[in-house]
Amino acid sequence: MLIINTTYQVSESCEKEWKEWVCTEYIPEVIAPGLLIQPRFHRLLIENESGNQSYSLQFQVQDLETLEDWFQNHGSKMQKNLSDRFQEKILGFTTVMEVIEFE
Repeated sequence: MLIINTTYQVSESCEKEWKEWVCTEYIPEVIAPGLLIQPRFHRLLIENESGNQSYSLQFQVQDLETLEDWFQNHGSKMQKNLSDRFQEKILGFTTVMEVIEFE
């Protein structure tokens, strides 16, 4: 199992609108195909000098092949929707993490 994590820096000017959009539109669209599951949405408790707020959005995915399928068939459209709507007010970077089971 893998976790895909995207950390966003969100401008104060659109924070409320962006959070509502993530919860009501973005997350439902991401999980609709059934490839990415178990969404988790977090506010990072760090101070940004810029006054922006940081958030983390995570999903679980079975393997890299499934993740690549999602990116090719759904992710680029979702990224375009985000960019078109919020432009430079939202910056993000994505990491992929492998879940390590321990006893």
